[in-house]
Amino acid sequence: MNRRNRGAAIVLAMLIAALAAAVAVTVFADQQRWSRTVEHRRDQVQAQALVMAGVQWARQVLDDDARRSDIDHLREPWAIPLPPIPLDNGEIRGGIVDAQARLNINALGDTGPAGDIARKRIATLFAQRGGPTASLDAIADWIDADALVRESGAEDAFYAAQPVPGLPADAPFVRIAELAPVKGVTARSLDAITPFTSALPAATPVNVNTAPPEVLATIVDGLDTERLAALIADRATKPFASVSDFRSRLPKGASLSSESALAVRSSNFYVTVEARQGETLARARALLRRSAGAPTAVVWQVVE
Repeated sequence: MNRRNRGAAIVLAMLIAALAAAVAVTVFADQQRWSRTVEHRRDQVQAQALVMAGVQWARQVLDDDARRSDIDHLREPWAIPLPPIPLDNGEIRGGIVDAQARLNINALGDTGPAGDIARKRIATLFAQRGGPTASLDAIADWIDADALVRESGAEDAFYAAQPVPGLPADAPFVRIAELAPVKGVTARSLDAITPFTSALPAATPVNVNTAPPEVLATIVDGLDTERLAALIADRATKPFASVSDFRSRLPKGASLSSESALAVRSSNFYVTVEARQGETLARARALLRRSAGAPTAVVWQVVE
C-alpha cells in the first residue's frame, strides 16, 4: 500500500471513529432524556395517586366527625389543616374547608322570601368585597329555567350575540368558576368573591359556626368592627349549639332579622390536597357531601 492509500485509510478510520463517537453521544443523550421523561412521568403518577388518596383521607375524617358530633365548628379535627408531611422524594399537605361557611350563589335562583333574603346577603357581600354587584340579576337568569329576562339580567339573546356565542345553563352552578361567562362578571370581581361563596343546592344553609367574619357581616345587622370581633371571640370559646343560641349570643346592638338558611351543622365540604414527588406537583380539589346513614360522597373532583 502506497503512502497515499495509507493516508486515506487513516482518515477513513478517523471518520468512522468520529461517527461512532457521535452515535454513542446521541444514544446516551436520548437515553438520558428518556430516563428523565420516565422519572418525571413516574413522579407525576405517584403525586396524582397521593392527592387522590388525600381526598379519601378527607372522606374518612368527615365520616368520623359525623359519628362524634351533632354540630360542626372550627375546633374540630377536620378543620385543622394537614401540615406538610415529608415522604420519600416529596411531601403531601391538605385541608378541609366547610363549603357551608360561605354564601351559596345558587340561592339567587330562589323565589319568594327565602330568595329575597339570599339576594340581600349576597348583594351586601358583593358590595363589601368588590364583587359583580351589577350581575345579580344575570346570575339569577343563568340559574333559572325560564326565558324571562330580569331587570338587569340576560338570557339566550344576549349570550348568542357575544363574540363567542353561547347560552345560559338554565341550571344551578356546580363550581364558582362557572360564573366567568355570566354578563358583567370579570376575572377580578370573581376572584374577589370566590373565598366567600359556594355553589351548592339552593336550599343549603350557611353554618354560623364556621362562617368567616366577611360572611357573618352579611347575615347579622348592626355588626361594626368591634361587635364582629366580639362575636368571633365568643364563638371561638364556645361554638353555637343552635341558630337560636347564635341569636341569643349576638353582641349588644346587633340583631338577626331572619334565621332563614342558617345552621350549625354542615353537609358540604371543600377539600384541597397537594403532593410533591421530585420536581412534580399535583393538586386535587373536591367537593364532598355527607348524608345521614351513608358514607361521605365525592360530588366532583379535579386532579391537576
